[in-house]
Order: sequence, then C-alpha cells, then structure tokens
Amino acid sequence: MKVKESPAGRLFDVVNVIFMLLICLTIIIPFWQQIIISISPKGEASTINLHFFTMHPTLDAYQRLFRTGTIFKAYGWTILKSLIGTVATVLFTGMMAYPLSKKQFWGRNFFMSLVVFTMFFSGGLIPKFLVVKGLRLTNTIWALIIPSMLSAWHVIITRNFFQSLPEELEESARIDGANDVDIFFKIIIPLSKPVFATITLWTVVDHWNSWFDAMIYLTGSPIIVLQGFLREMLASASQMRGTSIDDMISALETQGQNYAPESVRAAVLMLVTGPIIMVYPFLQKYFVKGLMVGSLKG
Repeated sequence: MKVKESPAGRLFDVVNVIFMLLICLTIIIPFWQQIIISISPKGEASTINLHFFTMHPTLDAYQRLFRTGTIFKAYGWTILKSLIGTVATVLFTGMMAYPLSKKQFWGRNFFMSLVVFTMFFSGGLIPKFLVVKGLRLTNTIWALIIPSMLSAWHVIITRNFFQSLPEELEESARIDGANDVDIFFKIIIPLSKPVFATITLWTVVDHWNSWFDAMIYLTGSPIIVLQGFLREMLASASQMRGTSIDDMISALETQGQNYAPESVRAAVLMLVTGPIIMVYPFLQKYFVKGLMVGSLKG
C-alpha cells in the first residue's frame, strides 16, 4: 500500500533538493572556472571575471609545465611518500591494535588510555619539530612519514574490528601449533581486509593532500611534493617574490607564449587535485563504510 505524502513532506523534499543543488553549485563552479582558466589563451585568462567557457581553448600552459619537469618530480615524491607512508601506517596500526584487542594482554586498559589521551592532548608543533630535528629526519622523506605513521583513531577502529572476530579461529590455530605472529599474518590480516582497506584509503588521501609537514621539515631539501608545489605557485600570486616557482612564472611571461601566469597556476591546481578528485567518487562508499567499521564491538 502506497502511503500518500503530505503537502509539508513534499515541500520539505523540494526545499531540500534546492538546498543541495545550491551547495553543489558552490563547489562545482569554482572548480569549473579553474579548468576553463587553465585552457584559456592569455587574453581571456588575464581578465577578472567568471570564466564558464572559452572560445579558443589551448593546452599551452600544460605543455609548458610538462616541459619544466618539476611537476613530474613532485608527482614522484608524492607517490613515493604516499606508498611508503600507507604501507607503514597499515602495518604498524595492525601490530599495535592486535595486542590491545586481547583481554589477556597485561596492561591493555592502561595502554589504550594512552592512545585515547593523544586524541585530546599533544605536545604541540614546536616539541614535535624538535624531536624530528633531533632524530635528524629533517630534509628527508622520512620526516613526512614517521611523525604521522600512527593515528589513535586508526588504532581504535582496528582494535574494535579485531575484537569482533571469532576467538575460536585463533584457538584452533594454536592447537595446530601456530604462534602469535603466524596467527596475525595468516589469519587476522586476511580476515581484516575491510578495516585495512578503509585505513589505506584514509591514509592515501591524507598523504596526497598534506603540505604543512613538507613546509616545516623540508626547508633545505630538493624534495618537493605536489601540495607544496601548488602552495608555492599560489603564494607567488600574492607577491611573494624570490622563489624558484616565481622565477619559472616570470620566465613564462617573457616568452610570448599563448598563456598567462593565471593559466599556469590553474593548470597546476588541476594536475595536483585532479587525480584524487577523479578517484574519490569511486571510493566514497568505502569512506562511509569506514565510519561504521570497527563499531561492531566496543
């Protein structure tokens, strides 16, 4: 039997759809404008107005970026950082969460309290920087990986997921002579693919979008990541002179090509954010699932 919807319910649906459309437009319009600016010729990109289309599209700005080679270097370091950082995060998160999920583990509540404590209190930026500097990690790729390798939130949801697994599996494995290491790598990890997949997605996105750690730890290093590259490009638009990125833009202006500095900056924005934006809609369901995974058992 079909339930007849009330006028108030229909009005709510209409208002809700209009509201959601407005939110979508506020997100899509700026992004679309940057796409158009990146393919606009010099005369159109330099004008200060909304750019919804261009009559003379050109890929000169992208071609120039590819010829410099800096973007490929930034891609390489970002992919390397994301790959190593994600593997390290998933491995060490699982190794830390597994003993904390066992009731017979001595001091489990104490160590779990320390993990939760870090979610609310931290030493701050300066002590963290001094620790990284004291370990001689500055100006190395490890400064972007080790400080963010473990997350209290990741440990909590992984621990809760481990607690939801049947204990009979481990007991039968011990009867067959398996030790804790064998059980963890041969039984727990294969059964924990949902939670590890979720953590992997979160970690990859975090590493891809991070820029602040590169800014404070890579002050005198040839290492450059995509978000740091994008930041320097956008900072040059605010009259921050003297950077290598700004020198590149100045060179572009003097070569008489059919693109403006605004097109180059928009092209960099597309190259930096494009891959993760194209992948994110296909992975959204795993992000939503990750909010629920691990909540089966407290």
